[in-house]
Amino acid sequence: MLERDENPIVDAPIPGQSLTAPLGDRPWQQPARFSKADETLAFYIERITTPRAANQMFDILEMGVPIATLVDTMQLGGVMEGLHSVDVGVIISPALAEAIEGMAKAAEVKYSVTGTDPNDKKPDDTQISLALSSLAEEKVEASGIMEELQDEQPMQTAEPKGLMARRNSNGI
Repeated sequence: MLERDENPIVDAPIPGQSLTAPLGDRPWQQPARFSKADETLAFYIERITTPRAANQMFDILEMGVPIATLVDTMQLGGVMEGLHSVDVGVIISPALAEAIEGMAKAAEVKYSVTGTDPNDKKPDDTQISLALSSLAEEKVEASGIMEELQDEQPMQTAEPKGLMARRNSNGI
C-alpha cells in the first residue's frame, strides 16, 4: 500500500485552488515593471550580455534549440514575472532574436533560427525508402487483419426500439 508521501493524488493541488489567491497577488496581475518596448529590450540585452548568461545561452543553442524558441521562452517568462505585458514581449521578440543571432555569430556558435533550417540533417533516400516499405508492409498486414475480421461474422444490427426510433421500410 502506498504511504501518504508516495501517493500522487494526495499531493496534487485541489481543483480550483489556483482561483483562490487574492486578486492582485500574482505578478502578472500587477502593473508591468516595463511598459515601453525600448526599456524592455534594454533590460533583456543587459541581461543576456553578462558572461554567465551568454555561456548558458550558447550551450542551449548548441543543443539545437532554435533562437525563436529561446526568445519565446524568455519573453513568456518575463510576462509571468510581471516584467512586461504580452504585447510588449511580442514587439521586442524580433529585435531580441537578432541580438542573440549576432552574439552567436560573433562567438562562432552553431545555431538554428527557426528550427526548420534546410541545412539540418535530413534522411537520405535509402532511409526514406526503408520507411516507406515498412509502412507498406504494415498496411498489408492491417488489411489482412480487417479481411479476417469481416469474414468471421457478419455485422448484426440491432433493431431500434423506443418512442423516438426510426421506422423500418415496412412502416412499422
